[in-house]
Amino acid sequence: MTRILAIPERIKLFKEINRVHKAMYGWKMIYENAWDVDWIDIENDIRFDSYHKKWIPLDKSDAEKYYFYDKSRDITLLKGLFAWEAYHFPHLNPYKYYPYGKSVEEDFVSDSLGKRVGPDVDHPVKCLETTFDVHQRKQDGKIWISSYWLYHTDFYATVAEFGNDIYETLSEAVGGDERISEELQKKYEDVVWANGQGFKKVLESYFRGGQLNAKHWEGGYLFAASKERRIKTLEQFEEACDEEEKHFSNTLEEFIEWFRDNGFRLGGKAEEGLRRRMRSSYAFNPRLIAERWCKLLVEEDKTEPSDVYLWWGGEPNRDSCYALLTLFFEVDPDDIGTSRFDERVSRNLRAIINITEKDDTWLSSFRLYEPIVWRAIFS
Repeated sequence: MTRILAIPERIKLFKEINRVHKAMYGWKMIYENAWDVDWIDIENDIRFDSYHKKWIPLDKSDAEKYYFYDKSRDITLLKGLFAWEAYHFPHLNPYKYYPYGKSVEEDFVSDSLGKRVGPDVDHPVKCLETTFDVHQRKQDGKIWISSYWLYHTDFYATVAEFGNDIYETLSEAVGGDERISEELQKKYEDVVWANGQGFKKVLESYFRGGQLNAKHWEGGYLFAASKERRIKTLEQFEEACDEEEKHFSNTLEEFIEWFRDNGFRLGGKAEEGLRRRMRSSYAFNPRLIAERWCKLLVEEDKTEPSDVYLWWGGEPNRDSCYALLTLFFEVDPDDIGTSRFDERVSRNLRAIINITEKDDTWLSSFRLYEPIVWRAIFS
């Protein structure tokens, strides 16, 4: 039977990850819960009170609230892959920064790696941040340490939104007639809403162990992979691309048939326009992003081999999105507190950091930190 770590064991795991990270880089990771809880200094068992702007002792009786949203508490909250998940463990890079406010020379220090922001700045600083998530798989109990997860909603800012592709197609189908186009858009929104409501009911059953015998078409499903993929080489990536291209083509035709079944007779020209728009979105995400990450992983492994893999796949979460991509490695829970843990985490965490910092569009970003939080990271 798979052993799922109890909450005290999970917190010990976090402390061990933080200890290894500090030994590697010289500063800590401050845990940040993704759901309305302030920073936590894992090493010192304190949390940041954002209202009073000070660090206070962590109430251990509330550890579950501060650290986790467990699957046992809300079956629809987390993806079915994991027994529990925790967010987020940010790694800061003080050597990559944007000066903020009136920076002076005293705000910086120099060492063998170059010039970086010092720990005693008295104003906000903006540095490159890479975020890690920690999970435990239900199936085998392995601990996953992963980079940011890319979902279908994350690329809306840089390519045409799924809905906009649909609206353009509907407009094309009626020759640009605004009144009829608006009527079709309203009809489409009603159909999508009904599809989403039905899917949520099936999703709850799925998280209880049932079959996922429905699809939520708005965005995610069309771009979801056909199966879970762990990719390490460019050869594996190309093989996955060939298989996923066939899967996407079949799913796209199923999607168009769904359109027809719901009373949308687009016509041949508009249907071809829809195929073209959806293929353009798919080519960008996941395919081109996955290819970029895979190439970065291959280059990193040439310098120092790691146990990091590119994940392409996923399961629906409570928002009916389908996880697409991340970088991850696994840790055996029995290794926690041993030299094997230290060696494995340090090697693989360094590999992920090196890769993610080369992609500050998706995997890393610049973030502003207040002095009181900044000093805690470097304490």
